[in-house]
Amino acid sequence: MKATSKLGFEVIQMILGNALSAFAIACFALPYDMVVSGLTGVGRMTNHYFGLSVSGTVLVINIILFILGSWILGKKFAASIVIGTISFPIFLGIFQKATMLHHLVNDPLLASVCAGIIDGVGLGLILRVGGSTGGIDVPPIILNKKLGVKIAPVMYAIDVGIFLIQIPVTKTNGIILGILYALIYSIVMNKIIVMGQGGVQLMIFSKDIEKINEKLLQLGYGTTVMHATGGYMQAPQDLVFCVVSNRNLNRVKQAALAIDSTAFITISNVSEVNGNGFTTWFNDEEYEPKVTERHEGIELTQKEE
Repeated sequence: MKATSKLGFEVIQMILGNALSAFAIACFALPYDMVVSGLTGVGRMTNHYFGLSVSGTVLVINIILFILGSWILGKKFAASIVIGTISFPIFLGIFQKATMLHHLVNDPLLASVCAGIIDGVGLGLILRVGGSTGGIDVPPIILNKKLGVKIAPVMYAIDVGIFLIQIPVTKTNGIILGILYALIYSIVMNKIIVMGQGGVQLMIFSKDIEKINEKLLQLGYGTTVMHATGGYMQAPQDLVFCVVSNRNLNRVKQAALAIDSTAFITISNVSEVNGNGFTTWFNDEEYEPKVTERHEGIELTQKEE
């Protein structure tokens, strides 16, 4: 039941992501004649030269690549891209026909920014659950399987090629706005992919390292005591390694400094964290921790009323 609910949530997230991506392209990028990447860029060219529908072109090529991918890469791969293969061009066609949405902003620069943010959120939601918009992902994966070619360079080369073929039929403003749009959606997409999964890493050096370690355990954080050697004096020095969420950074730092105000603390960002001990293991209002003698964990005991 839990697995079914998770799958349902992921499907909804992929559909929403494809809808947002299509909305960004149809309502912000295409109305201002921006260069765009992927199969939408190919559709833009077929529309310019042959008058074919952008969404129709994307759908046809998507289906061809989907069949090719299913044949060469198998059903499991096909299942991972089927939602994007179908839903993205459908949403693109719907939003293209909704002409009242095509000039939500009157400034081309603002349209480029909006397109980048919305598309970045959409693609981020899709990639967070391992989905895809289909299309352009298929050829690099096939080449990787059959010829051992790395996926990323091929994908970048295809995207650059699609960008380049649009330049002769695009005004300078459309080229610059398209590049800005691509930069923004890349940044936003990467932020969305790791959103809520990151934290901060602390390395605490102190003469009272045992007390600091015990205090952090009492607060409910996972720690690792590491043995180090000073570079100048070659003196042995223990340190505490700890990864916490951003909102708990100050709590951990102040706890360490309350024990040793001269403690040397380094803090760095961590993109993604998996495993136990990242968040506190108990509710401060209801439970109090009791550190085991060997400091291997925390026993939770109900507070007495």
